[in-house]
Amino acid sequence: MLNRSAHLVTVWLLVALALTSAGLATPQRMGGRSLPGVGLRTLLGRPGGNPSAMTPQQLRTGQATTAWLTSIAVPALSAPKLIPGIGGTAYVLRLFVPATGTDELFSLYVPSSPSGQARPLIVGFHGFGVSHLDFSYYNTDFLAEAAARDWFVLAPIQINPVLNTGDISFGSAESQLNVEHVLNYVLDEWPIDLDRIYGIGFSMGGGNAVSYAARHRDRATGAFAAVVNHTGAVSPSDVWSHEPAIRVPLEATFGGPPPRFEYQRAGAIDLSLADGSLLPGGRHMATNLTGVPVRTYYYINDPKFYLRSQSDRLDQFMSSEPSLSHELLVEMTSQPCSITGLPGHCWDLLIESEVCDWLELQSLSAPPSAGKVLADRDTRWNGFGVSAHQGGTFAAFEYRVQPGTSAANGVELFDRENVERITFDVDEFQLDAGLGFEIQTFAIDGSPVEMEVSGLTAAPSSVRRNNLSITVGCLNGPGAAEWCYDATKGTVHLIEATGSFARWSIIP
Repeated sequence: MLNRSAHLVTVWLLVALALTSAGLATPQRMGGRSLPGVGLRTLLGRPGGNPSAMTPQQLRTGQATTAWLTSIAVPALSAPKLIPGIGGTAYVLRLFVPATGTDELFSLYVPSSPSGQARPLIVGFHGFGVSHLDFSYYNTDFLAEAAARDWFVLAPIQINPVLNTGDISFGSAESQLNVEHVLNYVLDEWPIDLDRIYGIGFSMGGGNAVSYAARHRDRATGAFAAVVNHTGAVSPSDVWSHEPAIRVPLEATFGGPPPRFEYQRAGAIDLSLADGSLLPGGRHMATNLTGVPVRTYYYINDPKFYLRSQSDRLDQFMSSEPSLSHELLVEMTSQPCSITGLPGHCWDLLIESEVCDWLELQSLSAPPSAGKVLADRDTRWNGFGVSAHQGGTFAAFEYRVQPGTSAANGVELFDRENVERITFDVDEFQLDAGLGFEIQTFAIDGSPVEMEVSGLTAAPSSVRRNNLSITVGCLNGPGAAEWCYDATKGTVHLIEATGSFARWSIIP
């Protein structure tokens, strides 16, 4: 048994599969539309190709990661279905996740790019009742398409630690911790272009892809630049309403029946249990997708009628928010699923080359200059570090950043709710600390807030609140407006003791 240490992440490299070797059979895959002359079974072999025997050996892959290599296939030099000179290796790996105490199984395609050349990454989310191989092996040609473009592909199984299974997760917080850990492992070990990470998912996986994008808005840890959602379950509570057969595992996953916080944080939109309509004032996690284009696809005759409705409601919500970008593509022509021969609920609607052509146009921009944050946990959101007064519920605020002249150089943090602390960096938002800047804020729940601004090379000459000078000092306790400067960190710390409107002026 391998030792699992808090200081050493252990990875078992279970299977390393070759890309095509000449002469392999090319049976039809189980559903999905193949690219001309390309099938994933052609690319990966079925079963297993001809791996070379190797004595298991330990490979050092990074400062904090050790991989165990058990077998590897020799990549073919003349794969007839791939662009000459382009090819790579597909792996299946298992990674222990300390945060959940479980192993996350995932497949990873590594292109043969020159060493150190950053490449785009597709993160694929599988549907209900199947595994990660649904995306990377059986039912799509996205791995073949990525191979032609020299992109990486990651397909996590999304283990649900509550149920100890990967075939039912619905964006639960625990399953997303596993995906987060695996994604950050990949970012640490391979040259991924952080501005071109894309999420793609179908059915349960479509909802998971949108949910993951909405809950992970920090570029350094793998924020998605765009999302493709194929008939996704973007509201787990609505799934509960329409799928009595899986209510027991859903309730085990989310701690009971809806409505409750765990369902809301896992969904992109918050729907009424009575009629599936958007809840006015609901907690819609898609709020966080400012600057992230989302495409949603569905067949007009998909038998999962409530998922079609969820797609419509997602479009309704995102189209109503000027800062969000959503495109709904409804296929009106009846097309049978290749796996059944009948119209149905399957991957076939997506044409992989067209999807990747669209994704190739998308790139992560700098943190949006305006938008809303709905935080389900303490982390970074669109350039802001956020901590809540009370856990197990949402923290929320609206923001606008105005870099530029001394008359318009600052940040507005309005409609705060359950926000204990907000941090941001002047350089990340292109604010000119040398000009001085302002922070305007108020809370709808009347709560105080601590604000920490980094990137200052010198202490302010003075700090004013609503045009009144504030004495330096951050030790006087609650109820006092205060500020202090940390020269070691280059940060100014502001304590706003009320929820009423306040304008803080930081003067160089």
